Amino acid sequence: MRYVLILVSFLYSIFAQASLPLRVELSELVKNTDHLLVGHVVGVDMINDKGDKITDSQAMTGPGIDNIIRLKIEIDETVISNSVQPPKIIMVPLDPFMHHSLGQIQRAHDGDTRKFLLLLKGRSLSPPFPGNYRRELSEKEEILKLFNMHKKVGGEN
Repeated sequence: MRYVLILVSFLYSIFAQASLPLRVELSELVKNTDHLLVGHVVGVDMINDKGDKITDSQAMTGPGIDNIIRLKIEIDETVISNSVQPPKIIMVPLDPFMHHSLGQIQRAHDGDTRKFLLLLKGRSLSPPFPGNYRRELSEKEEILKLFNMHKKVGGEN
């Protein structure tokens, strides 16, 4: 029995190290959002912790790795924003704790012109929670209702 417990605790420690996407309820995401934009991906890049560009398609992100993959997103529409005019092109980081290679993300977005909603916060136009900022256009009305509800209940974010 003792060996089974040791094995279970060992396996648990391995799986606990694995990266899983952070799940955030839509209402919590909206509550922490300052900007609702519509955009589409026009490029992908990777930078290290010094801001230097990385071009190796095998370069990875994840816990203990200081690389960040960013999506270059062209803004097609500003639905709600606390800024006068968000830039036409923004760089949005993916969750740095997820294990991805630059090449994997580049292939996933190669030729992808689908528009989507971006929920971003602050002057830096960053995700409210790591990796949580992108929603389908079909959710626009629900998100607008939540925005209005949070503005009435909670005031300015």
